[in-house]
Amino acid sequence: MKKNQKKTSSLLVGAGLLLGSLAHADDDYSVNFSGYVRAQTSIFLEDQEETAGNDKWDVGMARTSLQLEMDAQAGDVFWKAVGRLDKEYQTSYLDDLEQLTQTQTPGGFATTQDYLDQYQTDSLGDFLREFYVDFSLNDRVDVRLGKQQLVWGESDFFQALDVVHGFDYRKRLFFENNEDWRKPLILANFNVDVPELDGNLNFYVRPGWDRAEDMGSNFNIEGGRWIPHPYRGVDFTAFTDYNEDNPNGDWDDPTFGLRWNGTAGSIGYSFAYLKTFNPQPIINPAANSAVPGAFGVTSMQSYGELAKNQVLGDWVFPEIDVFGFTANTYSQSIDSTLSAEFAFIPDKPYNYGALQSSLPGWAGVKEKDTLVTMVRLDKELDLSSWLGTNRPSLTSIQLFDTWIVDYDENDEIVEFASFGAKKKEHTTYLTFFTLLNFNRDTINPSLVLGTDLSNGGGFAIPAVEMVFGDNWRFKGEANLWWTDGDQKHVAAGSVPGRNPLGALENSASFFDWFGDDNQLTFTLTRQF
Repeated sequence: MKKNQKKTSSLLVGAGLLLGSLAHADDDYSVNFSGYVRAQTSIFLEDQEETAGNDKWDVGMARTSLQLEMDAQAGDVFWKAVGRLDKEYQTSYLDDLEQLTQTQTPGGFATTQDYLDQYQTDSLGDFLREFYVDFSLNDRVDVRLGKQQLVWGESDFFQALDVVHGFDYRKRLFFENNEDWRKPLILANFNVDVPELDGNLNFYVRPGWDRAEDMGSNFNIEGGRWIPHPYRGVDFTAFTDYNEDNPNGDWDDPTFGLRWNGTAGSIGYSFAYLKTFNPQPIINPAANSAVPGAFGVTSMQSYGELAKNQVLGDWVFPEIDVFGFTANTYSQSIDSTLSAEFAFIPDKPYNYGALQSSLPGWAGVKEKDTLVTMVRLDKELDLSSWLGTNRPSLTSIQLFDTWIVDYDENDEIVEFASFGAKKKEHTTYLTFFTLLNFNRDTINPSLVLGTDLSNGGGFAIPAVEMVFGDNWRFKGEANLWWTDGDQKHVAAGSVPGRNPLGALENSASFFDWFGDDNQLTFTLTRQF
């Protein structure tokens, strides 16, 4: 049975069970509906170098979302359904990117990319984000079956243990709530209460019934508005493919995880193990590339199997093992909550090599033991006498580090294929967040800051949310970036006007990819 057929059958069976349970629940049932309508617009504060015109003050995104939620209680059985319809207006900026895509694709490979396809809802599977049922087997065992989100871990901006699901970073990168961009999966999720040990065991099985597009994280490799510079307008799907059947990452394979949550005195802790998929795609380069020299890459090593796409290669989400530990406690001496998270990934895959080519990282894949660490301090500050806030203000500082344990400078590992900066032994990010509340929580300014302590660069997000009555919310924010000047730029070349793969570089790290992306974003939400 095909994956989509399996999923459709599961949803139909689930809907039938819901109707049946309501019909036989006599008067002991209830159904509630809620949701929101949201309009969102972003405006560029800087010119985008890929396009011919000046994009400053142009609209980069004009987006509308309708989210519908249904909660149904039938006796001791609880049902939840979440549907979201996203629609976008084709801005002149997206028109410009489409024109670039049609004329600047490397190697002369044709593309008919419609940029709205990646940003809006066009199928039932996209619309129905969650659909699950909760029930108890006994007084210790709770079960959740269906399409759902399962969140493990303590971190906010960068994921360590929150790797059960992939994320969709194409619409707005990482400025949204994790719940909005996490990609729900079909899971059997069990929670076993063990009061004798002051804890509970949570474990899940993913049977492999999900659609291919629900797996892994989506980065904007179609060439849209959030692919890193200078690749906007370059449709990598014209000469690469997603391979869902690679032996190192077969999306049909079942995955699973288990996590023990407990308390020891005043310390909450957890141990976890996951068999899951690497959140970021890895390129399996075309060892027998149809493009001679493959843009300067002289040696390509296959990963798992020979790439099915023999132009430049396949994108693969390899299966990985993750061993995790978290801890949190309240410190009375500093009046703060302290949290820590550790994730050890043996043989984590990275792309490497060909640093002086137009496709750095395209030499192949190397596997390295990796330890991801997060430590966080959360504190409420009483600023009412100084700023006039109506309650204590939540402030959070988080340090996030990725350590390649068996690091070797000569491995030439890169952060992401196509960018030539060598990944360092430690990649460390520091983030800061504070939220202020005025006028009975109806005026809520916030500030988010982040910086790369290893490579330089960072971001700032000053924002204010206004609350009008019980239903209306308006939020204005500035998304600001700074870099250390090591950006990868558009370069003149054989393709008319530019080389679509950019100038050669070996120093552009993560925050450099988004230089010149400063913009304003406005969000209006009507809840119901």
